[in-house]
Amino acid sequence: MPPYGGGGGGGQTPPQLPHTGSDRAALLAASGVSAALIAGGAVLYRRGRSASRR
Repeated sequence: MPPYGGGGGGGQTPPQLPHTGSDRAALLAASGVSAALIAGGAVLYRRGRSASRR
């Protein structure tokens, strides 16, 4: 198997994945919103279950 970059001399860097433009702040905000929605759904589910038992 040839080394990184074909078969030429040394000094080449290993292959890397392309930069997709993801923003760390946007990812953090989206995960926070997702956690809030899941927690809100759990609260509504539990309230609905307890109200149906009465």
